[in-house]
Amino acid sequence: MPMNTANAITIFRIVLVLPITLLLIDNIFNWAVGLFLVAAISDIADGFIARNFNQKTKIGAILDPLADKLLLNYTFLVLTIKGFIPLFLLSVVLFKDLTLITGSVIEVLNSPNINKIKIKASIWGKVSTFFQVVVIIFVFLRIFNIYINIHLFKAIVYITSILVIIALFDYINKYRERIKEGFK
Repeated sequence: MPMNTANAITIFRIVLVLPITLLLIDNIFNWAVGLFLVAAISDIADGFIARNFNQKTKIGAILDPLADKLLLNYTFLVLTIKGFIPLFLLSVVLFKDLTLITGSVIEVLNSPNINKIKIKASIWGKVSTFFQVVVIIFVFLRIFNIYINIHLFKAIVYITSILVIIALFDYINKYRERIKEGFK
């Protein structure tokens, strides 16, 4: 595995998922939020380093979205169990991510040339991920009694669920196009 600074930061973000999850479970929200912020900053840092210092690698292209999905999905899971995020939103997010992972694995296994596979995040995927982070931020603001507007939060939850569904259909359409091209 090519180890460079960008990949090391991504692996660090993956490692942070466990303590963040455990801290959220134990209601130690100040530390959980602090580590979540470190993880978010590390996501920005590894992308910047990979792009600007010629450190893009195949393993990094796999690990970076994996790190994002692990961080968001485990955070969503715990916050849903604790009653902060509606179950339907968690269900939509998990369904989309499991569908994407399954499709990616099938594509990799069926591809005659793994080096030609180009699975990239769509604009809809990026926007829906951004809104998932906004949902988490609103929950953290609520936990610390900084800002509570239940109507705005509900609106963001519904917008996020719609964007996640749009992202799922966008990925499915792109997958179908790649199948038609023979996974080229």
